Amino acid sequence: MASMVIRNIPDDVMERFKERARAAGKSAEQLAREAIAEKGAVSRTELIREAEKIRARSKPVDLETTLRIMQEARDERDARPYLPDLDDDR
Repeated sequence: MASMVIRNIPDDVMERFKERARAAGKSAEQLAREAIAEKGAVSRTELIREAEKIRARSKPVDLETTLRIMQEARDERDARPYLPDLDDDR
């Protein structure tokens, strides 16, 4: 895990931050970690861009092939014995 030191935080800002942390039942450090994690999270735009890169590398599949693969998966599933204690739909 990385570490960081933040300098030159105005005293009044730090006091408000510490008060908000106390009010939330957290340490100022924990509240700061949460704020950094929130601001550093992957954005929806970044996720879409990555999905598009993956999609661009994938070979397109026609509808007939898709339906055949789905039917094969259903047939395979239905060929297995039903064991209620091992229900995998949960």
